Amino acid sequence: MTVWGIVVFLFISAFATLLGGIAVVRKNWSQDTLNYMMAFGAGFLLAIAILDLVPEGLSQTSDNAIYILLGFMTLLAFQNILTNHFHFGYETHMDKHSDKKAGVGAFLGMSIHSFFDGFSIVAGFEVSSQLGFLVFVAVVLHKIPDGLTISSIVLTAFNDKKKAFIASAVLSLSTLLGGALVWIIRYTGAASSEVSESIARIGLSFSAGVFLYVAATDLLPIVNKSEQRKVGLFVFVGVIVFYLVSLLVGFAGLE
Repeated sequence: MTVWGIVVFLFISAFATLLGGIAVVRKNWSQDTLNYMMAFGAGFLLAIAILDLVPEGLSQTSDNAIYILLGFMTLLAFQNILTNHFHFGYETHMDKHSDKKAGVGAFLGMSIHSFFDGFSIVAGFEVSSQLGFLVFVAVVLHKIPDGLTISSIVLTAFNDKKKAFIASAVLSLSTLLGGALVWIIRYTGAASSEVSESIARIGLSFSAGVFLYVAATDLLPIVNKSEQRKVGLFVFVGVIVFYLVSLLVGFAGLE
């Protein structure tokens, strides 16, 4: 995969967050639609974290397992210690974020999350084109809900559509900055190719922890609370689609 190809994928993932922000400003999404979207994303995130990111992250050394835990605990810290228990569940948490402090906290926490989304995409491509593409798909699947979430929280906290859209735009920029960090390390001579690959695998391990946290603590609880039985099936659909995409990418010869 060429550098410009990776840049295109990175910008697509960033733009997906903007789409979520635009959707909040211009349209009200039904709760069922959001539940299906988040259930599907949960399945895909779990599958890529467990089946791809964890094995790749630990392939050089099992010591990288500490970074999986670190990624998980970082999101835990931002959501439950530093930011008044904000979560990604847009439609189920809106009533808890009517104050500006919570809005700012959610914004900071999701900015960190978005930063590592971008980092994960580029780090994945550093290891292989197949892994990079799969990470890209996983990121894009939850980027629109991310944009919906942050824009909704900011809109509720500040009652300002412009600020709500700006919040989603900043998350998009954070994604680009996360990807840029990998290139700064890789192409400025700051590290040898061996060290750069090691850093990429550390990044994948960290991202695995982030993905596991988002899927297990933010998205799956929404599925469990839903009264629609079909919502749970979308988690399995997400896993199956991940497997099918993996096969298609393999047949396409991306290595």
